[in-house]
Amino acid sequence: MAEPLLEARGISKSFGAVQALKGVAAAFGTGEVVAVMGENGAGKSTLMKCLAGVHQPDEGEIFWKGQSVKIGSVNRASELGIAFIHQELNLADNLTVAGNIFLGREKRKCGFWLDNKAMQEGAEKVLAELQVPIRPETRVSDLSIGRQQIVEIAKALSQDAQFIIMDEPTSSLSHGETEALFALMKRLRDGGKTIVFISHRLAEVREISDRVIV
Repeated sequence: MAEPLLEARGISKSFGAVQALKGVAAAFGTGEVVAVMGENGAGKSTLMKCLAGVHQPDEGEIFWKGQSVKIGSVNRASELGIAFIHQELNLADNLTVAGNIFLGREKRKCGFWLDNKAMQEGAEKVLAELQVPIRPETRVSDLSIGRQQIVEIAKALSQDAQFIIMDEPTSSLSHGETEALFALMKRLRDGGKTIVFISHRLAEVREISDRVIV
């Protein structure tokens, strides 16, 4: 591997008397799909949450593009280009696809009025890049779980995410939805994005992953 896009060195994290991580090291290159595997309670999600600013490690260091960084919040992770798509999707069912993609970053006219046209155009652009037939004006509650996953990915890409973590993304998907998600992950990888894929399903890991970290 060339210089990693993101590297973790000596990461430790405890929650009270429970030590979730102890001296963990991992490196992720540009343009690859890396599966992270382990038993329940092994610390997979905790490590990813440390990388994505959800948790702060007790010890250790994180390097982004070769530079030591402190990822003190989810917003800081987003600024760097790191996105975490949780197993329980973080979407507002009552909003449209465009409304979710720009949730918290709404485009406005005159600094006050919502610019729905600009948000719809922005959503159309990122959805076209993903090559998925989802309309920006569709209400999220009308989408299947598989399509909602894609909206989460579109939201991450609209923030210029380069490093996308997916926590058990296929757990609620049908076979067809899983195949569509994997095709999208491969296109993102081929476009230079790094995808980290937490899974327990060995067949899926063999199909989609370039490397596996256990």
